Amino acid sequence: MNHFGIDFGTTNSGAFEFNTKQSYGDKEARPLPSIVVIDKATDNAFGGREAWQGRLALTEMGNCHVISSIKTLLESDREWFSAKKRWTVPDVAAVVLAQLNERAQTAGGISEATFSIPVGMSPKARRALREAARMSGIKVKGFVKESTAALIRHWEKVKYCRHVVVFDWGGGTLDISTLEFRGQSIHELATRGAPIAGDWLDQDLARFVHTSIMKRRGGSKAMEQVPESNQDDLRYRCELAKCSLADSPETQVSLFNYDGESETVELTRALCEPIAESYVRTALDLMESCIVDARLSLDAVDEIIIIGGCSRLWLFREMLHDDLRFRGRYTLAEDPEWDVAHGAAMIEAHPGCFVLGESLGLQLSDGSRLELASSGERSGSAKKSVSLALVEDSKAANIIIDRRIDEYAERQTALQFSVPTQGFDLEDVRLDYSLTEDLTFHVSGCSAARNNASRVERETGELRFRYSLDGGS
Repeated sequence: MNHFGIDFGTTNSGAFEFNTKQSYGDKEARPLPSIVVIDKATDNAFGGREAWQGRLALTEMGNCHVISSIKTLLESDREWFSAKKRWTVPDVAAVVLAQLNERAQTAGGISEATFSIPVGMSPKARRALREAARMSGIKVKGFVKESTAALIRHWEKVKYCRHVVVFDWGGGTLDISTLEFRGQSIHELATRGAPIAGDWLDQDLARFVHTSIMKRRGGSKAMEQVPESNQDDLRYRCELAKCSLADSPETQVSLFNYDGESETVELTRALCEPIAESYVRTALDLMESCIVDARLSLDAVDEIIIIGGCSRLWLFREMLHDDLRFRGRYTLAEDPEWDVAHGAAMIEAHPGCFVLGESLGLQLSDGSRLELASSGERSGSAKKSVSLALVEDSKAANIIIDRRIDEYAERQTALQFSVPTQGFDLEDVRLDYSLTEDLTFHVSGCSAARNNASRVERETGELRFRYSLDGGS
């Protein structure tokens, strides 16, 4: 049986099959660009390298919807209309996943897979991704954090360590995991995520180049006032320039007909450094915070694995090399484009290999704690219920659910909300809760006196898990 992992990325997406060690992306054996073009007149949709290379011309023509960075839209309710169809975000994402499925037909296609997700992906976005997978003929067997998946990919190389940090800086998000090895198990101690990634830097570089052009022309237009196709072209050229600066101290941004005139702007590392420095400094500080969150000293970290497209940024590598906090303990991944999908495939090949790595509990009015979900519990477990009673006359029952990795750890608030009540003494309040298949904790509550009309629902995906592997890469 084939075991697939899928990395649905902001910029690029890819699939990896565990048994054959085969990766699937575009026809050039590179990751597949996460872009979809929809013909407004014919309803035809396509993507991949062809769509990426032609997106500027297609945007200018105006007869197509050109949708990129689809992953960032999963939480939204965006819609696009063509002749006979209303396209939702899952519809669009399904086009990308269907392409991966088609590319994997040589291995029998992707009937089911484990998907990697950013640290901070919302429950709504996870459901949208699951729906998109269903539309493309793929069953989502589970989710794994992108940075944790990368660690699992490198399991054989670093399993001698005690504490490992994975720093995954891509086009859409920065994801960091601090993990601990205990025998054959991997424990997520802390995770951090932020949307300070390549797309943001490209946008800031584009604004810098636009300002340079306006100064040269003596103009006063804001970037948002030039044609949208020009803005897209500028961001694209700046992305290429950013990549070029990884290997050369200077490069050019050449623009054809930018707001009526062609332009060439010289860029150097020195000019771009003030723009990139704040991103790099924030990213490195966030890595330290993720280590501190795990109640570790920096010296306790044995290895730091660096992956993601932004890790090629020249300034990041310079500042990382000079940073005394991390010097001598990091490794730049050799195959960063496929590491996350590979790690997700390893999870898929070891069914049932992960469980909840912390406990979730309800804080009671007397200061005690009622455990709702225990460390070691599996996702997709049956819904459970607990009945409570008001201890004072109040129009609301205040619910606080905390999380802690062990009995010695400080409690952290996972969810906090209020359930409307009638306000009489010992009024019955019922909570229903479960650890879902989307790796979220879902809870709903209502007062028996008010029935379901006042039911309140909350959900969190900020959970830590524990993985057990028996080897194999």
